[in-house]
Amino acid sequence: MSVVLTGSGHQIVMAAPGRPMLQAPLPVKMPWAGLTGWWDAGLPTGMLNSAAKPLSAFGAAVASVAEKSGSGAPLAVWHAASSGSNPPLATPRLNGLLGGLGLNTIVPPNVPGAGQQLPLMDPDQGLISAAMNLGSAAAWTVFLVWSRPNWRQSSAAASTLLSIAGTEILAADNKGGQRLVLFPGVQQRVLSNALTRRHSHAVVLRNTPGSGVDVWLDNNQVVAAAPNPMAPALSAPLLFLHDGAAAGGSECWFHEAAVWDRALSSDGIASVLSYQSRWTRGPRKGIQVLVTGQSNCGNGLIDGAWHLLAQGVAWHLGALGFGVVGSYGSPPAATCIHGEGMYPVPALGLTGSFLNNPNDGSDPSTWGLGSDGLAVQNWLQSNTAAEDSADIAVILWPWSEDDSTRQYSEKATYGAAARRFLSLERGMLSRSVASLPQVWWSAIPFDYDVNDPGTQMQREIVAAMAADGTQNVTVVLPQTSDSLPRSIGGPALVYDAATGIWSGGDPLHRDIPDNRRFGMLAASLVARAVLASEGGDAIAIIPQGIASAGGPVVTTVYRESDSSLVITVRHDCGTDLIVPATQAALGSGWAVMDGGSVATPRTIVTATACARLNATQLRITLAQPLANPSTACRLFYPYGTGMMGRGNSVTDNLSTVTPPAGWNIAADLGPDWSLNMPVHVPMSIASGVVLSDTP
Repeated sequence: MSVVLTGSGHQIVMAAPGRPMLQAPLPVKMPWAGLTGWWDAGLPTGMLNSAAKPLSAFGAAVASVAEKSGSGAPLAVWHAASSGSNPPLATPRLNGLLGGLGLNTIVPPNVPGAGQQLPLMDPDQGLISAAMNLGSAAAWTVFLVWSRPNWRQSSAAASTLLSIAGTEILAADNKGGQRLVLFPGVQQRVLSNALTRRHSHAVVLRNTPGSGVDVWLDNNQVVAAAPNPMAPALSAPLLFLHDGAAAGGSECWFHEAAVWDRALSSDGIASVLSYQSRWTRGPRKGIQVLVTGQSNCGNGLIDGAWHLLAQGVAWHLGALGFGVVGSYGSPPAATCIHGEGMYPVPALGLTGSFLNNPNDGSDPSTWGLGSDGLAVQNWLQSNTAAEDSADIAVILWPWSEDDSTRQYSEKATYGAAARRFLSLERGMLSRSVASLPQVWWSAIPFDYDVNDPGTQMQREIVAAMAADGTQNVTVVLPQTSDSLPRSIGGPALVYDAATGIWSGGDPLHRDIPDNRRFGMLAASLVARAVLASEGGDAIAIIPQGIASAGGPVVTTVYRESDSSLVITVRHDCGTDLIVPATQAALGSGWAVMDGGSVATPRTIVTATACARLNATQLRITLAQPLANPSTACRLFYPYGTGMMGRGNSVTDNLSTVTPPAGWNIAADLGPDWSLNMPVHVPMSIASGVVLSDTP
């Protein structure tokens, strides 16, 4: 018999044979004797709603934190302002799989303003206890665990972590400072000179009358017998994460706290230090996504799509902060620039100067930055602080439009140019290939010039770079055709979700709901790319059962007859196939190249019907019989600029599959994150899946 033990809130990770399976040593219990209050916001059940009832899930408003020992009262939510403040929320995954309490005031797809970082914390939120006897002549011990996701954004003043009756007990420097200070003021003691911008820490303060205050930060004693400047007799409520003044919140997350009406013994302190090991402590990470491209990239920025992506990546990695680096504009400073390819497409009059093509036949590996590329460099240098630049965890290119209009014969030149600009962009950040992954999408439908071979060429370059281990490139949106023309900027979009039929819209740009869905669909794949490159934050392993391929992948195509094909897929994390009763059932998107090649295609035969056979197989009916041998026929989904439209793709059933314990993103971030993933042809064979005469 085997017994597997894990700390509260920690996932179980299977180890190699002969290796221990515990994620960390099991913490001992909190010392009970003398507890006058113990409050834990790590799980929803530790927090109470306005009716004083425990929460059943994260995401709900909180009125107080339940008292666990039975000796005291709940910690009440507190604001200096008497009105106009929203309640904090029980917030998941702030520290591994454990959560906490606070309020992010800007939630994606809402987009923060210039200079704002996410989460943007409520500047007036704290917690208050019942009256506590914490004078210098009383024996007491206080324990606190907190996390700071960013510098305090409402003020450059220090973040007060503990205060009582207007006296600061504990405060953390802000805006570049690194100190944690006990009793700020004349008798202050600096507990640490190494606080980072983002951090999680645990502190124990022990007051012994006639001796002073001893302090432990995380596992280490940092001060012994510090003078206590507080009045000998002081009975008042203790404020957590607030100084008591207007907008005096620390802008930190609350995790756990406890108070004893005695000075804990050495054994008691050792027990607390062991108990606090349930929390990850020390420096923490922020996840910033650098976005580069043309107008669809810029629209996604405006739509909040890439902020949703950053939020999802942070959720998967347990990162404390997240955001997007980039702007939609024009030279001399922008990262998303309307109507610009990697370099010009002269035959169509399309411009582009991320790279300067000297038109002298030179190898693109020698090309320098053009005005668009310099605009990216200028924006990064003038708008990105060094600490934000260091947080950039991935480069996102939702970018294919103009480049998909090139001739197929330009494949080698475009491929070399893409590699060159990626190298230069990493160089702008002084980052290595290994430390900074780049992620891309499969080319979107782009109707400026219907160039199916050019679109397939662009997809083949993306696939080739992803297959090249020296590039550190990942395709995170292998299916983008299941989207609609943008509802603004063109003829009015009319869409019937029941049938999947649409008309109008701007065919050059993707619609707002689709951009946002793209951001959410890509999150787990981007997180895996970041994890493989530079590691996570409080979460170091993404378990099986979380998407890694972007949805079901077509593996084989059996030519059942000249007009009927059986398609077999390999599931990502779903368990079944869904053919919606929309244009999907009429075969939308499926196409077979009947002879020829991507460079010189022959007849493209579309489908007229698609039906589910079983959990891993579909049957499609073709509009006309195939004329060439199976070895000369290739299946696409879609081919070239084909646009299926929203709701018209075959998907898996991922939204109904129970995720691994602690990994229900829809429960944590909202129901919009409950998504099925679309079927796609593997990017590794972007040139199409060759048909087989064998089942």
